[in-house]
Amino acid sequence: MGHETVGRGFQTGAEPDHTERLDRMQDEIARIGRMLADLTRERPSRSAAFPDLDPRPAEYLPPPPAPARDLQLAPRSFEPDPRTVQRQRAKAVRRMIRERRLREQFFPADLFADPAWDMLLDLYASQLERRPVSVSSLCIAAAVPATTALRWIKTMTDAGLFSREPDLNDGRRIFIDLAQSAYEGMEEYFEALEE
Repeated sequence: MGHETVGRGFQTGAEPDHTERLDRMQDEIARIGRMLADLTRERPSRSAAFPDLDPRPAEYLPPPPAPARDLQLAPRSFEPDPRTVQRQRAKAVRRMIRERRLREQFFPADLFADPAWDMLLDLYASQLERRPVSVSSLCIAAAVPATTALRWIKTMTDAGLFSREPDLNDGRRIFIDLAQSAYEGMEEYFEALEE
């Protein structure tokens, strides 16, 4: 399925199904790489691990092998590419948003009203996914009445957390982005969650 470009270089449309499989494969490769690195660092010599199996006196046992000096033979740690990390984090943020909406099926919605946080989550996930967010879309993401959401957008913009940009293709529409400081704050927050 092709992607359509929408204003400001963002793409719409579902990503191909194979990206999730690639993410899982990269995670598995990283896990195997870490296991191999641990094994090569901690592998004891046969005589040290099983001294009773060699009938020769200790003075006739060969010395343990020297550690490998060829650095190319040791497994390298696997670092996933930044785009994969962004996709995985976007999935985690979207899951958090779904969990927040799920509460409303079991408890009164106004009990957990937190439109500023809902908007920050939606904008952060959208920025990771490289999708633009219109004012109307952000109002829906806030899960509060539109007038309340619009007041919060103005408050967050005045506080320097959101930035507004006109849609170059449609003069009636405005896109909302996270300001750089807000984006960095969200990055640091999710990095702290992952520790």
